[in-house]
Amino acid sequence: MAYNFTSASSQYLSMTSSPVSGPPLTMACWFNASQTTTSDYLVSVSNSTIGYFALAIFGSNAGDPVGAFDYVSASISAYSTSGYIANTWTHAAGVWSGLNSRTAYINGGNSGTNSSTQGATTLTRSQIGANASAATNRMNGLIAEVGIWNVALTVAEIASLAKGITCDKVRPQSLVFYAPLVRDLSDQKGGRAITNNNGATVANHPRIYP
Repeated sequence: MAYNFTSASSQYLSMTSSPVSGPPLTMACWFNASQTTTSDYLVSVSNSTIGYFALAIFGSNAGDPVGAFDYVSASISAYSTSGYIANTWTHAAGVWSGLNSRTAYINGGNSGTNSSTQGATTLTRSQIGANASAATNRMNGLIAEVGIWNVALTVAEIASLAKGITCDKVRPQSLVFYAPLVRDLSDQKGGRAITNNNGATVANHPRIYP
């Protein structure tokens, strides 16, 4: 099973803490979007004001890329060089090596980078399927296998995740959040409580290899 979100119902998952304090960090998940017209958040971590790091899909951009971006006073984004297809399971990953390095991946490759300097601090919360700072840009579709690491994973490690290897088999010593989203809601690494806001429902899960 995965979890199914609809923006019209304001559905998202939230945690009242962040598993990371800032870069280096990696976020990854599988998603199955129902559209290619809006920009929706997959995974994000934020502070209590308006600073955040996020992995998202950009259906409102030409080519429908995956984006790894952060925001403090402006949005700084890295976009994958190819796009996603609606109603298809796709792997997304964002890697921040530092405050001046972010890379977005789709299906383990087609990466795009951005080296501008910016980064939020004092991260205090995280969300799946929405913007952690304001619960906006909510997901239309399914999300599964969410992982957050406190390191910058390598190209080879991102490719392994995209081949269907579960998050807990890739650099497990640095994995600080792992929510498979298989029926139950649990962080299998940090033990954080996950709240289901407005009734996101279970749905078919992508093929993975535990």
